[in-house]
Amino acid sequence: MKKILTRIPRGTYLLISILLFIFVLPVVIDDSHKDLVYASFYSIILLSISSIIGEKKVWALITILCAVCSIWLMYFIDEKSIKYIAFSFSILIFTATVITMISQIIKKKDVDGHLIIETINGYLLIGVIISFINSTVLWHNNQAITFPEKIGLTDIGDIVYYSFVSMTTIGFGEIVPQSQIAKSISIFSGIVGQFYLAIIMALIIGKLLNSKHRS
Repeated sequence: MKKILTRIPRGTYLLISILLFIFVLPVVIDDSHKDLVYASFYSIILLSISSIIGEKKVWALITILCAVCSIWLMYFIDEKSIKYIAFSFSILIFTATVITMISQIIKKKDVDGHLIIETINGYLLIGVIISFINSTVLWHNNQAITFPEKIGLTDIGDIVYYSFVSMTTIGFGEIVPQSQIAKSISIFSGIVGQFYLAIIMALIIGKLLNSKHRS
């Protein structure tokens, strides 16, 4: 059993937790338990990150633990200051994780399952980072981003949807940034998302061509 687990790419658990957080939870859970389930899965995402950047970095483990603790404090105590602290820790650790993944992708010589999973995780984590930035902006000014009236009170699922639509430059148009900072974040997310895809795809294609030349 241990040998089987060691063969699984270390980013697999992070990928599964992010996919559940983004695509499954908004659909299957009801409103009464939504905050609790989101907090639980968000904690799982943070703990999964520890296997990627926290193995030999004490500061990363401390930041992850602080983020998890602040997320649960945010669930039990409705204070804006706690929300800002929780999301600051989250943005810091997610950004460090994306940078670590990109550096690992650059260092690897061959394209394998580990590299593909790290590439996907990096892209999804950028979307999660943008989601938390948008959430912070909304907490500061609830009119910064306008949502359709029919969906009622916005939750993290709506914000994640808007953030990924902006990052992928799909732009359906039913959710619109109103404040200048929200507009700037929307522009920034689109640029970062496209640059990530272009650069990472170029790296992967280059590695594939190099491996063919070596063979």
